[in-house]
Amino acid sequence: MNQNEKGGFGDNATITLNAGAVANETVGIEGFYEVKCHDKDGNLKWEDSFPNLVNAVGKELMLDTLLKGSSYSVTGPFLGLISGASPTFGTGSDTQTSHAGWTEFVNYTVGGSAVRGTAVFASATSSGSTPSNVTTSAAAAITYTITGAGGTVGGCFLVTGSGATSAQSNTGGTLYSAGAFTTAKVTTAGDTVSVTYSTTATS
Repeated sequence: MNQNEKGGFGDNATITLNAGAVANETVGIEGFYEVKCHDKDGNLKWEDSFPNLVNAVGKELMLDTLLKGSSYSVTGPFLGLISGASPTFGTGSDTQTSHAGWTEFVNYTVGGSAVRGTAVFASATSSGSTPSNVTTSAAAAITYTITGAGGTVGGCFLVTGSGATSAQSNTGGTLYSAGAFTTAKVTTAGDTVSVTYSTTATS
């Protein structure tokens, strides 16, 4: 009698390894204006608040200063008012020398002089990481006293960097941000317009 025995043996293992996983972090930067207008007797006439984009040249200045290491000292920043009932803005492409959609409003004084206000920023603070990190730096409120014929104010802008000055209508410096009110506001001589600006980075 013949007897055949067959035996089969086998091992099988599957191993999967994922290495080098990367968590992406994005950062968005925007500005925020808060504006209040009082008449010559101190009565509140109107108020508005609105976010705005930081212009491309403003972001470039920020990154060149922080990361590239270019020599830089703060000039200003100077905060001005925008004229007109319906200003328009490029999608972050406006510069201080080229912004066809709006003009500067100049019928005001700051501290008795016909100059843009100087934005004095406090140290930045962060909110933590849940659900996102929000880092903010805010400037002290600047008061503009309306003079002459007054007029329609359509928004605000912030200019800084080399060449920036407090002189009204000056085109030097880097346009950091500019934005429009939800609706344009009419001012008359003797009104005071108070503007608070903050800039926020969110990740």
